[in-house]
Amino acid sequence: MIRLEASSLSRDPARAEANEDAFVVLPGRAYAVIDGVSDRTGTRYDGELSGRHAARLVAATLERLLLGAAPPVETIVPTLTAALHEAYLRHGTLEAAQESWGNRLCCTLALALLDGPRLHLVLVGDSGIRLDGRQVLQMDKDLDYITATLRSHAWHRVADPDPAVRDRVARQVSWKGLGQDSSVFAPDFSRADIAAIGDAAEAELVAALPHVPRADIVHLLNRGIVGGQGDYQNTADSVLGYACLDGFQVPRSLMQVSTIEARGVETLELFTDGYFDVGAEATLASWEARHAEVELEDPAKVGRFRSTKGSVPGRWSDDRTYVGVRLR
Repeated sequence: MIRLEASSLSRDPARAEANEDAFVVLPGRAYAVIDGVSDRTGTRYDGELSGRHAARLVAATLERLLLGAAPPVETIVPTLTAALHEAYLRHGTLEAAQESWGNRLCCTLALALLDGPRLHLVLVGDSGIRLDGRQVLQMDKDLDYITATLRSHAWHRVADPDPAVRDRVARQVSWKGLGQDSSVFAPDFSRADIAAIGDAAEAELVAALPHVPRADIVHLLNRGIVGGQGDYQNTADSVLGYACLDGFQVPRSLMQVSTIEARGVETLELFTDGYFDVGAEATLASWEARHAEVELEDPAKVGRFRSTKGSVPGRWSDDRTYVGVRLR
């Protein structure tokens, strides 16, 4: 008998409607988690911010697609891409989406599809899958490590001890980069502070990521998430290229698609990156317990669990979603 646990929690406990994650459960057929990419421009689709709309649209499309006979696994991502592309046409935003990644509907996907004796696993972006409580499949991005490192250096440079202030300033730095008008940071940072943050972050990243061209590191430090990240989205010819469902072609080389024997799997867990570490056991309670431990150790996400986002009183770092299935 299949046993199932599923949970999706907003980063803001008081605003469940702001949750940009979604999940799909079709017992005995398919399980998925989808993480909508945080909106950057305030664009709304049917009254929803773009990340939430993308996640909900992909979830609904998956449900329709997978309710019947299992489609060829290689057709799933193109079908989801087509649904997002159609949304641009429906809302009259295709030209804007073509001009700038910041205007796009974007989300990640982790999908497990049972097809008779086979289990298909599909990863687009950095949501993950764990098999039998041991093997974790997740596509980490060097690009995120770069902007998270920038944020960490900025956070530690802020003199104000208030975590909310430090979070606001550090997020501004990583969000739009060191090249933005320095007056934005007054009175938090001087030009000398900005230069020191950049020098320290660049030195650390060049040493930690020798396979990444220094020019790309500097580009992201100067432009930040908003101005620089989109240059690498679905770009297969860069070492920093990463996959994302955004209504345009996703290069096969940037996805992870595999097929294994289903009978060899007892537990299947899917999760979004709001969980910064895995649970000791294949249960929701275990994952939530580990989440609580991470929050005690590094709530701001500027230490061992560096991230582009941190927790502050009353708000978690990110939405988090978990789907756990015991197949036998």
